[in-house]
Amino acid sequence: MIKKFVKKALEEDVGRGDLFSLVGKDSFASANIICKDVGIFAGKPYIKALCKMNKLDVKFYFDDGDSLQKGDLVALIEGKSKNILRCERTLLNLMQHASGIATNVSQYKKVLEGYALKLLDTRKTRPHLRVFEKYAIRCGGGNNHRMGLDDCLMLKDTH
Repeated sequence: MIKKFVKKALEEDVGRGDLFSLVGKDSFASANIICKDVGIFAGKPYIKALCKMNKLDVKFYFDDGDSLQKGDLVALIEGKSKNILRCERTLLNLMQHASGIATNVSQYKKVLEGYALKLLDTRKTRPHLRVFEKYAIRCGGGNNHRMGLDDCLMLKDTH
């Protein structure tokens, strides 16, 4: 499921083709992903799948759910420069979106410390992003309530 998701995300960004690849050199390069703010890291399996698909080596310095500080080196990516540039925006979008959700959830989790409460999510996710966004919620310390209407019966005022 992750492989299919990141493939579609990359295809959406590349469109009919990467115009840079027509003029860019095919040299070896490396890229550092550096954290720009404090937060919770999320996105590792998605980034790994995207890098593997693009024949890039990735070394992570953090795991999903780890706290990040401004300036932390999150990951090192190595491979052909064309491949790095081709998937750079998709990679960063996935990591930033997942980490943003995880960070937000962790802040709510801190408020609930000391209470016998469980933080649950809803099905109010963006289209085609449910599995991804619910994964990020778990990275932040939240719990998934249900994935769809077929998980359990829940009667609401709209019924």
